[in-house]
Amino acid sequence: MQYKKVKILMSTFAVIAALAVFAAPAFAQGVAFQASSLPQQARVEGLTETMGAVVIQATGTGIVKSGSSITVVYSGAITNLSTGAANNGVLACNNVNSTTGCGGMNVPAVGSGSNQLTIQFNTDQTFVLGSYIVVSQVRVNVNALGSGTSTVTATMSGTSSFPTTNPITFTQATVVVASIVSPSLSVTTTAATGTLQSCAIVTTSFSMQVNERYPAALTTLGQETSFTPAFTVANGSAIVVTFSGIPSGLAISYTGATSAANSTIATSTGPSFTAPTSGSVTYSFPISVSNTSAAEGINLFFSIGRAGTSGLSSGGAISALGTTAAVTAAVGIGPIQASSSGPVSFAANSINAGTVATAGDCVTNLLFPFLTNQVGFDSSIQIANTSSDDLAFGSGNGATSQSGTCTLSFYPTDLTTQTSTASGTAGTPSQVTTPSIPSGGVYSTLQSATSFKNQSGYMFAVCRFLNGHGFSFVTNGPSATATISQGLLALVVTTAGSSPRVGTPSFPIGSVAEVLLH
Repeated sequence: MQYKKVKILMSTFAVIAALAVFAAPAFAQGVAFQASSLPQQARVEGLTETMGAVVIQATGTGIVKSGSSITVVYSGAITNLSTGAANNGVLACNNVNSTTGCGGMNVPAVGSGSNQLTIQFNTDQTFVLGSYIVVSQVRVNVNALGSGTSTVTATMSGTSSFPTTNPITFTQATVVVASIVSPSLSVTTTAATGTLQSCAIVTTSFSMQVNERYPAALTTLGQETSFTPAFTVANGSAIVVTFSGIPSGLAISYTGATSAANSTIATSTGPSFTAPTSGSVTYSFPISVSNTSAAEGINLFFSIGRAGTSGLSSGGAISALGTTAAVTAAVGIGPIQASSSGPVSFAANSINAGTVATAGDCVTNLLFPFLTNQVGFDSSIQIANTSSDDLAFGSGNGATSQSGTCTLSFYPTDLTTQTSTASGTAGTPSQVTTPSIPSGGVYSTLQSATSFKNQSGYMFAVCRFLNGHGFSFVTNGPSATATISQGLLALVVTTAGSSPRVGTPSFPIGSVAEVLLH
């Protein structure tokens, strides 16, 4: 695109210049130049962004002597001129020495990290009104300029080998060569519906639409090559999607892509399934089709489910999470690498795409109505994880096996202050979490062995597995010598639909706010 613009510019600029540029009187035999540019947009993430063409036009007649030079200083480091072999490809000339070529001029190699390009004059060069040199196909590290920078500039200056008789001057020396788009992409997410339940994973889908914020944000290898045809380009750009917070046992797979409305943009063959590492996975989508004349978008589709060896497995359970997990996504433009030379590349970048899926635990809520470790009594507490039942019902006919912890919340009342006319003094609730209870296992403890000792009251156990059941046994002392005992089954607390456990005054008469089961 930029290269075509330069060719059009060269064929028309002389006519435009005759109307817009007035000759300035030459000093002796030197040349006065005026700089202009054909700026274009650049990606803030880019380490090797193509700059707009710089036009250095003579405003009068004169001679630039052999041994002189013109320097072009960009506001960012130049990245594609580290070897001198192809550097003359950045130059194009018109009516210099009465020819259309740039014979007798040379652009030496630009050192790593340097932002200065030098045009060397190896022979005398005669300029007339309207003669010009075009500098194009220069790539610059835009990202290093910082997010607060909105433009890239180029500043010209001349050094004459005969400064007295043949000076080189500029009436306009600084021009804008690129406007920076930050960020170059935008993203919208359609998250998975519902919550993945750890006890029974159901594969679910979600998607995101990635949009360009200017027409050439996403580019193919062919398009990047057309921007700087004198230099080797190894790759185009890519969309990089990183997922984080994926619970152990889950994975995300890519399922396809479609161009957004009125778009042609597409990616090459989608990435193969990759298992998450430490809860994170990254997929890259190289751009294979794009239109640099219009800002476009692409829809990417994914599924999340239980991880298999080479994809997602249907159904099954994973270990209890112990909390609600949000799986998030970030989108960037790539390829991402540290180097700012060589192939088209980008600094680390990401746009927060938000939460794409939520995972939580299946729970059993148990209520122990009364426990005590006061006035000589102690309570034994048992919680059974009965999600292992294949022997009883046959494989596939019973519960889904799952292990998990139980959070015990105790609400105390001091029995020593209780009378026939007043309840005991309420204490401060406290909470502990059990070790993980395996499928088919039973957790057992004495109240006196917990932080709930020396108290009486009721207790909730929120267990992160289904099919949990509880039992408590109160005795007046150790079981070997106890003379009083009482066993109590824990109640399984459920709610009616999505209703809260405790109703409100306006809760409809006859409806059920809580269901208690054994």
